Amino acid sequence: MHVRRPELVLGAAVAICLPMVPGILSGNVNTTTAGTRFLGALVICWIGGSVIGWIIDRYTAEARRSQVVKMLAATRRERRPDAGGALPPDQS
Repeated sequence: MHVRRPELVLGAAVAICLPMVPGILSGNVNTTTAGTRFLGALVICWIGGSVIGWIIDRYTAEARRSQVVKMLAATRRERRPDAGGALPPDQS
């Protein structure tokens, strides 16, 4: 799984685990338990970041494809003699 911005994933995992800090400092939460919870939060955030990145990549590819299709259609319209466009010099 590929994540474009791993620092945001790490930040999200830290933000999710931030409410545990007072419990760790007071001794109510074991450090092993806290580490396991942080690892779980990191995995979940990494998967979420991968899914969001995949969705963004998918929409970006579709937008580029749509733009190319529009540009090709505009080029074809300009080359048609009945559309008022001039023919290239080699086709006169």
